[in-house]
Amino acid sequence: AHLAPRVRAHPRRLPRVRPVLIATIHDVAPPTLAAVDQLRAALAGWGVDAVTLLAVPDYHRRAPLASCPRTATWLRAAADRGDEVALHGVIHRQDAPVAARRDRLRARLFTAGEGEMLGAGADDRARLAAARAQLAELLGRDVAGFVAPAWLERAGLGDRLAEVGFAWHETAWVIEGLTPRRRVRAPVIGFATRTRWRERAALAWAAALAPLLAIAAPVVRVAVHPADLTSAAVMAALERVV
Repeated sequence: AHLAPRVRAHPRRLPRVRPVLIATIHDVAPPTLAAVDQLRAALAGWGVDAVTLLAVPDYHRRAPLASCPRTATWLRAAADRGDEVALHGVIHRQDAPVAARRDRLRARLFTAGEGEMLGAGADDRARLAAARAQLAELLGRDVAGFVAPAWLERAGLGDRLAEVGFAWHETAWVIEGLTPRRRVRAPVIGFATRTRWRERAALAWAAALAPLLAIAAPVVRVAVHPADLTSAAVMAALERVV
């Protein structure tokens, strides 16, 4: 039999590990279900087998998941197919005042009144535990992840999430495993459609960042929002990135 020669590979010539793509659909709630379903179909068409779905238990205090069987059924079916459902705040709206000046500035810059986890009391352990338990009961399975609306959170939120049973959370810059603690730096590629200049800035950011991450990052994150469907340019950019 022919025996292949033994070859010692030079370390710098070893094949690079291909990055992992994490595609996340934000703001899953009864009012956004049609858009979310359309976005999920688009991602599937671009070759994404599984996504993370960020569910809001009571979107803007006017759309409880528990009162919408259609949304609950859709989420359970998605989870059965392999998608992961994570908690995305509780109401996705900043009702309570924000104490720190830096946090008030972040809220004004990065969201329109939806920086829920910056508000006083939003990170209360009992509140977080109750929202997690409610979503888990609706899904019929554990809820491991948490993502703050607009990725805005106060320092120390990871500790409180770990105490009530969450296994991971993420910010705009990192994914943090909570049990055990491990941080993976992975800037998120997302799009803004609230104003024309924000949309142009987001498109430019994605065009510059995506090629760099594809070359150098172990994890590439893409965030998709229901409002992305309102912009043909954003949807085209999302397809290119994926």
